[in-house]
Amino acid sequence: MREELREVTRQRLLSAAEAVFQRDGYSGTTVGNIASTANVSRATFYVHFTDKSDVLMTLMRANLAETPDYWREVDAALVLGDRDALRASLRNTLNWYAQHANLLRPLREALAANPTLAQRVEGSFAGFADEMTGYLAGVRPQDRDRAHLRLQLLMIQLDQLAYRIVVLGQKSIDREVMLDEVTDFWRLTLPPVGPFR
Repeated sequence: MREELREVTRQRLLSAAEAVFQRDGYSGTTVGNIASTANVSRATFYVHFTDKSDVLMTLMRANLAETPDYWREVDAALVLGDRDALRASLRNTLNWYAQHANLLRPLREALAANPTLAQRVEGSFAGFADEMTGYLAGVRPQDRDRAHLRLQLLMIQLDQLAYRIVVLGQKSIDREVMLDEVTDFWRLTLPPVGPFR
């Protein structure tokens, strides 16, 4: 019973934190506002989390859980070598940004303000590139390291574009045109999948 109550309180704190981060941004959020919104004391907050960056990262880990699925879809499209399949899978990654926009703004703010936090998430794109096992296995062995690096660079580029266009809602670049160009960048930049000679 005590463990169930503890989990209910933790979930209330997470829900409250998400609402406060969305409303006030990272810098405007305090442990006090999160605790107050969850209707618990600051001491109770500290039983569950060390600080506001800890609760933000907990929220992001929960939201990032399905991210490898998106990259596996891109991986399958790269193996197929079909432009339309690649474009559709890249479009789905943009849907992830739309779905998680409310946390991506405070996360970007937190990463800019907190170098320690930025170091904790530094290897994300290398990890996402690791998910491209089908594509990487199909590339000539001597090209795999280069292909892995290029995947990371293309993912970083897509992340920046998606953040600006989807999360911030910038209209200077049409989303459909951007998807066409990004698809072509990926196809031109990445080494092709075998057969090997």
